[in-house]
Amino acid sequence: MPLRDDISAADLVKATYRLAEKGERITHLGICPMSEELIRAPIELALEYDFPLFFVASRNQVSEEEGGGYVMGLTPESFVQKISDVEKSLGVNSNSSPDYLRFVSVDHCGPWYREKEKKMSEEEAIKSVKRTLIACLRAGYSGFHIDCSFKPPPSVKMNEEKIIKLTVDLIEFTEKKRISLKRQPVSYEIGTEETAGESISVEHFSLSLKKILSKIKRRGLPQPAFVVGRTGAEIKMLENVGGFDYTSASSLPEVAKEFGIGFKEHNGDYLSDLILSLHPWYGITAVNVGPCFAAEQTKALLNLAEIEQRKIEKDGSNLYEVMSKVVLKKAPFNKWLRKEDKWTRDGLQYMPAELRAVTIVCGHYVYYDEKVKEAINKLYSNLKKYKLFENPEAYIMKAVKKAIMRYVDALNLRGSSSRILKTLGNIFH
Repeated sequence: MPLRDDISAADLVKATYRLAEKGERITHLGICPMSEELIRAPIELALEYDFPLFFVASRNQVSEEEGGGYVMGLTPESFVQKISDVEKSLGVNSNSSPDYLRFVSVDHCGPWYREKEKKMSEEEAIKSVKRTLIACLRAGYSGFHIDCSFKPPPSVKMNEEKIIKLTVDLIEFTEKKRISLKRQPVSYEIGTEETAGESISVEHFSLSLKKILSKIKRRGLPQPAFVVGRTGAEIKMLENVGGFDYTSASSLPEVAKEFGIGFKEHNGDYLSDLILSLHPWYGITAVNVGPCFAAEQTKALLNLAEIEQRKIEKDGSNLYEVMSKVVLKKAPFNKWLRKEDKWTRDGLQYMPAELRAVTIVCGHYVYYDEKVKEAINKLYSNLKKYKLFENPEAYIMKAVKKAIMRYVDALNLRGSSSRILKTLGNIFH
């Protein structure tokens, strides 16, 4: 399956709009690579079911800093290498294989995203972002979400005009660096609002988009492939609490289309099948999803741990006890709490049901902690040794794939790569 890296995300958006004109509506799926399984499973599914694969890695999941990100300690370079290794093991680029579409993007690449940046000056925070941009360019990333919407410290004053200017400045920096590094063209994703929370008016969205695209054009920079817009989606614990705004979801994509770019929704986790199935018909070009897939992986791990615990009295892995302790110690669980959740690290130790919920939500942050890794490996070993589960690794992969396929089917993605490539062939010729 030859990797078609000559096809850009902007090309994909053009083809998606052309297909929609013929009544073939699809919404692309951006997947957060929150574990090794959430790298391998999407690749296997994209190859099997013929749909374009978008990896959208945050600056915390994959990091250029010493020690890498919380996912396997990956850096941008080793992340791209990991993807390539999996693809090679599955026969990508072999002579007899069909075409394959895959994109690797950095998500939420803007100042004050990382916890350690929250108190940085504007100059320091921007320098940190530029280090990420350079590392991702060197690694061969194809997409960059320039996101300057994060709240700065009180000493830094930000407004929409400044967000727009900083966004364009960072795109210009990336383009100049890309050219100096002799890397192929990349695609950009922009937005002037936080990606979660209440939706904004069509008028405001249109005016903001017009302003930023005008500045981008004046500087001779490439038009972005996507603009992020809020549809009301917001994730807390194991649910989408924002309240999907049907009016915005159907109106904002039309505005983006008028400007010739794709509309992307973030925080698409835990939406119902019905709402997901409306995405292609509303013209939502792409949606990013991740936490709900990782939660399914953690649930599956804990299911196996329960089987082990029931059958093995001594020398068990104690996975749940180990994972929950490390989650309380290391994971940023507060960001996932609902308004009514007044839980603390100390208090959760005495709240069994709540602690289990927090562990499911945040387990992915600690999969690669040494103690948790050791417990997972021991769990797998015990299950096989005592003939309780022949292939626990396959059970985990099945759970992850099932969660992903719910989105693939609702978003009408099966067979879409072939349709897109055929459409692009007609456009280019």
